[in-house]
Amino acid sequence: MPTRKFLLGQSAWAIAHAVCLLLALAPFHIWPLAFVATFSLFSAAKRCEGRAASHLAASAALFAAGVTFITFGWIVATIHRYTGQNVLITALLSILYAAFCQLKIALFFILCRYALRAIRFSPIATLALCAILALCDALTPELFPWSWGNALAAQQFLRQWASVGSVYALSFFAGLGGAAMAAVFLTDGKNDSLQARLFSARYHAAVLFVALVVGAVLYYVPVAANGKIAVLAVQTNIGAAPEEKRSDADFAADAINRLFNQSLEGLILHGRADLILWGEASMPFHSSDGGAENREIYSPTFDAVPEYLHRISGAAVLFQDLHRRNKQLHARLVVRPASATEPDAYLKRRLVPWGEYLPLEKPVPVMRRWFPEAGKLSAGQAGNEIAVRFAPAGTYRPDGQRLKADLALMSSPDKIRAAYPSPLSTGRVIIKPLLCYEALFPAESRVSDAALIVNLASDAWFGDGIEGEQHATAVALRAVENGVPMLRAAMSGVSFMVDVRGEEFVSRSGQGRPAVLHADIPLESRKTVFRRFGMAAFYALMAALLWPYLLERVFNRQQTRR
Repeated sequence: MPTRKFLLGQSAWAIAHAVCLLLALAPFHIWPLAFVATFSLFSAAKRCEGRAASHLAASAALFAAGVTFITFGWIVATIHRYTGQNVLITALLSILYAAFCQLKIALFFILCRYALRAIRFSPIATLALCAILALCDALTPELFPWSWGNALAAQQFLRQWASVGSVYALSFFAGLGGAAMAAVFLTDGKNDSLQARLFSARYHAAVLFVALVVGAVLYYVPVAANGKIAVLAVQTNIGAAPEEKRSDADFAADAINRLFNQSLEGLILHGRADLILWGEASMPFHSSDGGAENREIYSPTFDAVPEYLHRISGAAVLFQDLHRRNKQLHARLVVRPASATEPDAYLKRRLVPWGEYLPLEKPVPVMRRWFPEAGKLSAGQAGNEIAVRFAPAGTYRPDGQRLKADLALMSSPDKIRAAYPSPLSTGRVIIKPLLCYEALFPAESRVSDAALIVNLASDAWFGDGIEGEQHATAVALRAVENGVPMLRAAMSGVSFMVDVRGEEFVSRSGQGRPAVLHADIPLESRKTVFRRFGMAAFYALMAALLWPYLLERVFNRQQTRR
């Protein structure tokens, strides 16, 4: 086949893969297109058989470009906002991103070409092919993680397989659906009738059917209940805050006013809350800690408002602020009321390159001049779960006259503490804290003792597009994997509250608009394989699926030698 015709064909498959993947993900949720996406990938990989390494590299580049610029086209705009660079530099960085952050596609083509050698769609070979796809998905590091498995998240029964092998187990089933199509349309017996080709895919269809049945069993497995907790999630939508707003007093006043007003509105409207969640960066550039190290970024109002809300309602307030420790600046998840005996704060461990720190800044200091708006945060080290205490104070009934008088105290935390005694916090729940981007990584989101996963996020950099929906739906699978509910408050959206099956307690918020969500969350839990064994369960499952193919290869070699 001439090179030009080959590249045109690969381009068509790359576009089909990217478009189908886009439509399978949120907000479209046309999940069967996940199978068409992997079918396109398999078709392109099969066309690479016997081709030169340069053709293989070109195919991988075409698929990487398709995913970067079509499926996740918002990445380009995000790179532009994070770096503050012009269009030309943004384009170059986007190309570099496609080359280095979509390596799992290249790895898949390489393994198909040099490990499998010939792509076949017999039952045993199919299991190996799909296991390789899932392993490439799991093993390759990415800047903004995505997975073929996320494309199946809308299918409620297949989604339950995340409780066994994380989202990467869903990648295996996405591949299996594509292989079933390939068994029909890419068979070597081109003269076979359609009926014969459909018959050749019977094993693939049977495995998919069994997967759905097992997923249904997992879906209906009873859960253990341990009471309920009322949750209020506040989404202020103040927008992305560039560096020049760091010292903007009006911007800070607007941010804290929105937090106060929406939280109070939620308490008045819904009557009670045990937890109040504020999204990440709802009050950017400030700290609620008045200690010596944080004096430069301390906001007494930011200190006072969550203290006031806790003392009048009994609710615990969970929010993100900046925090200096040992001369390093961290993003911190904080709980009010503070605890004297247990950890009540968490330092973000996984930071977003350029957005929260500048890669290679220490060895190449000049990079700070090139990317002046890049973040300056340091990563935390401990991946702890924290205890949250609250006072089940019943329904909140505001006193209008007292409330007006209290407004004068909102910049004086000491006066608030003197005016209102701290409620007796007899309620207690352990949470797994995750700040924004961290929730995209299953291994780092694994729960130990926590009854809830709490994700405070900010997707303001994305704008009002589909990317917030993609991000929210991807992280919701952490609830399924760990068998505990997940609560997400995103400053600009999308906020949600989902149960152990990944289903919503209340309609999720939109993106790019203020919102207040409230729900009584049952503290349910179920034991999951992933929670018990983590990613080891996924790797063991993939090894079991590869083993028959390896045995077949060994047996065939022995037969050939004879």
